[in-house]
Amino acid sequence: MGCRERADGGSVSSFGYSATRPQLGEELLRCVGTAKKEHGTQGIPCDMSGGSSVGPWLADFNATTGKGVLVSVNSSLDSLTPTKMYGEVLGATAKKVYDRAQGL
Repeated sequence: MGCRERADGGSVSSFGYSATRPQLGEELLRCVGTAKKEHGTQGIPCDMSGGSSVGPWLADFNATTGKGVLVSVNSSLDSLTPTKMYGEVLGATAKKVYDRAQGL
């Protein structure tokens, strides 16, 4: 998996373990959507609930290999009955942190 700076927009896959029924945090869920800038972050259509925080947003996700490019993480939901997931727009600083962590 890589990490890159990227303008908002484009198709992404968001992953997380929703803590509510019926999954109870035991099943990896995936939402796919086009990231759109909103409220200083970016959002995609998604009904994952609490517990899915910090799950990765991957561009160019390949379901066969399980690989993609990290472009954001699950940050917040739009309501208690979610229809949208929000993630930060990662910039140059996030890329530097990721690259440095890869060298550890």
